[in-house]
Amino acid sequence: MAEIDDTAHLQTTCSGRGQCDYKTGECVCATGYVGIACERTKCKNDCSRRGTCVSMRHLADSTRNHESLQYSYQLWDADKLYGCDCDLGYAGYDCSLRVCPFGDDPLTLSENDDEIQLLRCTASASNGHFVLYFDGKASSAISASASAMTLKHALQTIPLIVDIQVSYTTGSTLCRGDGMDNIVYITFTHNPGPLPPLVAETFGMDPESVVEIAASTSFGMLTDHNGENHFSVKGNKENEECSNRGICDQTTGSCDCFNTNGDQYAGNDCSEVVTSPITTCPGDPICSDRGVCDASTKRCICEDGHTGGDCSQRSCPQGLTWFGYPSSNNAAHDVMADCSNMGTCQRTTGECQCNDGFFGSACEYMGCSGDDSSQTSCNGHGRCLSLRELALNHKNSDGTSLPIQYGSDANEPSTWDADRIFGCDCDEGYGGFACTLMTCPTGVDPLSNSTVLYDCSNKGLCDHATGICRCLAGWGSSNGSGSYGSKNDCGRR
Repeated sequence: MAEIDDTAHLQTTCSGRGQCDYKTGECVCATGYVGIACERTKCKNDCSRRGTCVSMRHLADSTRNHESLQYSYQLWDADKLYGCDCDLGYAGYDCSLRVCPFGDDPLTLSENDDEIQLLRCTASASNGHFVLYFDGKASSAISASASAMTLKHALQTIPLIVDIQVSYTTGSTLCRGDGMDNIVYITFTHNPGPLPPLVAETFGMDPESVVEIAASTSFGMLTDHNGENHFSVKGNKENEECSNRGICDQTTGSCDCFNTNGDQYAGNDCSEVVTSPITTCPGDPICSDRGVCDASTKRCICEDGHTGGDCSQRSCPQGLTWFGYPSSNNAAHDVMADCSNMGTCQRTTGECQCNDGFFGSACEYMGCSGDDSSQTSCNGHGRCLSLRELALNHKNSDGTSLPIQYGSDANEPSTWDADRIFGCDCDEGYGGFACTLMTCPTGVDPLSNSTVLYDCSNKGLCDHATGICRCLAGWGSSNGSGSYGSKNDCGRR
């Protein structure tokens, strides 16, 4: 809960996501939360043993994004929101899904360009080495004196690269330091494009060494020592699941290729045409009666809410991701994903099956109680409100209303959760993170000059099952001012 404008997530008992057992001093965490103080989210099923459960900070520090760029993340949730970094070939918020092959649609014949990226290394052939990143994954070490075949083998240590061709324009040594340029052509023959650019990182090379990559529309040309221009080529083949000619079985990671209306496809990625010519779009009936067939490409254009090459599957609602790589330094939770990357999409119904502790059609909300299936009841003794709403209902320690703002600045990245994380605003007489505890009378400590209010005036123990103070010996009920009264607050000697 926010205590001052646009500042929340201050320390509280069991992080507001669990109940303290005052006999043992241990927190009993709500379902979906772990840690000695229930301070972080739990990865579902230990990432199905197909990934690693990491924090947002660790994900940023130890990996790179699709463009092989690296950012840092240090906001309040950096060590609180955990998620799964899945092994290669697995996907889903809990790594429970298998990834199917991706390929080029065999019927879109006008899109035939393989991606060609260019590299130029200006360096001494004797010092240090560099690595090339592709889609966030690093190659093996590459020496300045590497041959074309050696460079190819180094790049193919990246599991995502299926096959490439490498050619040099000058000599047989990768890097040149003699005023001549060796422009390296790297052709991705089995990775349909467009593809992310290669990114170089040097180790122990001379300070004046330079490794250049030309692979984008903004920087796609290198000019050699003869003044000749060399151009990269941006791949334009589709890179679609099962080549858009089959349905992915996410339990096995295999494509079920279409075989309808006398038209049949084959291959591990369904990119092979078995029957020719293809007569119409896939589906029985065509496009499953949930889309329109494009007569020229034989591709289905699905209605809203339906997806798949034959429109036979349901699409699920999308929301901003809970867990994922930052989009820049200290900026995250700004990419849309099925079920907000905190649930599994049920393709037969188009509904999200949310992780424990989350709710909403797209799993876009963190609920009030991890053990309440609705995530919104507060056990019938409070209201489940967003952090923004809780801030507006903020009260001082003496119970007077003092509304504050949380999430008022849309450009402030630290308050991204204003309308997404919920907590309980308990009814009078109830407390605890889920409003399951009865509160006891409060009062100032009669032996101090402080105006801070304590349970049972700091002279007794609160029985949260009954809301009655058990006063220490010699202390009893007061009127709130130190004299005899009926507050039952242990405030009178």
